[in-house]
Amino acid sequence: MDESETPTGLAPSADAPAQKRRKVFAGNGLVMVIASIAVGAFFIYAFIAMYGVLSSQ
Repeated sequence: MDESETPTGLAPSADAPAQKRRKVFAGNGLVMVIASIAVGAFFIYAFIAMYGVLSSQ
């Protein structure tokens, strides 16, 4: 990211470049946390579904 460039998805602001980088880093981290929770929830759901199917036979 160029020093004067505003990243895609951020509204133009008067933030310093260091603060923009920190906001982008925090936003990417938040997305990763939410995605990992979603993947974990899917694996738990799949495990419970497979356990239910296999134990009912």
